[in-house]
Amino acid sequence: MTWLYLALIAFTAAAFASAPALARPTLPFGVRIPARRSGEAVVLLARRRYNRGIGAGAIVACVVLLFDWLTPEVVLLVLAGIYSLLGCLAHRSIAAAKREEGWYSGTRQAVTTDTSLRSDPVRPQWLLLTPAVVLAVATVAGGWFTGATDFSTVFAQILVIVLTSLMTVAISRARPEIDAAQPSVSASRYREYLHGVLALLLISAGCVNATLLVVSLQLWGVVDTTVPVTIVAYLPLAAAFIAWIGFTVRAGDAGHRLPRAGDEPETRYEQRDDDRHWYAAGMVYLNRNDPALLVHRRVGTYWTLNLGHPIAWVVLAAVAVAAVLTGFGVVTLPAKGG
Repeated sequence: MTWLYLALIAFTAAAFASAPALARPTLPFGVRIPARRSGEAVVLLARRRYNRGIGAGAIVACVVLLFDWLTPEVVLLVLAGIYSLLGCLAHRSIAAAKREEGWYSGTRQAVTTDTSLRSDPVRPQWLLLTPAVVLAVATVAGGWFTGATDFSTVFAQILVIVLTSLMTVAISRARPEIDAAQPSVSASRYREYLHGVLALLLISAGCVNATLLVVSLQLWGVVDTTVPVTIVAYLPLAAAFIAWIGFTVRAGDAGHRLPRAGDEPETRYEQRDDDRHWYAAGMVYLNRNDPALLVHRRVGTYWTLNLGHPIAWVVLAAVAVAAVLTGFGVVTLPAKGG
């Protein structure tokens, strides 16, 4: 199993290294900066130090693992913690230079919105959720024909469909990421980006339910729990994972790497500096004056809750209650071998 943990170390290093590489140029390590400052020496130095730290951490982790100095789980946990610390240090160095040198002084800050996203929103392709529903129905039918009594996987499939639907609606209505310097181009890119995210989200639900169908057959003794069957079970998840990676690399954070839909001269405005509302190196958003419940994370292809919104705490409380109930066995998760 050593090779598996070595692969996990490589994957962890690649994941942390790709985050700043795919981020918007005006958001290095979660710090909002003017576009003309993206090539500053402090930003380039922070990137070099971060990448060197990623490489050195991966090498040390492999050595520790090969010599069995720590358990693999501890190695991976410590490695993720060190990489997170490196990101925080890079964030602090750029934020300090921005503050001390007054990067936003003399700039005209603005916020841009695209009203067409309300009048002509990006509509989810709900037809893509059909495979997930069909697979859930097929699982129910299979359990009924085999006389199964454990339908925990079916409940999991239904939960996947419900949560995916809720997430799709919420993301489609989330506040768009539009750059005040290039409003038309960024709005067009974001629309294409959002279309791809929603499509992948619905397709991924089908992949998860396909895996749960095979797990159900294993639970009910219809198929044996062998290596080939296990590989087949997780192939849909692997396909969804690869699709998300490909899309993320192509689109970039909030779609900034997508091709330009026409030429547009830059405006005289810079995107408003809103660093004061972001915490934990740009990972947590809290703004009581922002009516948006979901906002796009500064790093990564996903959204986060606005902790300044009351509904966000209701959602977090519901998740915490579900986790506690699961921990005490009130809510059971599907497990192979019954």
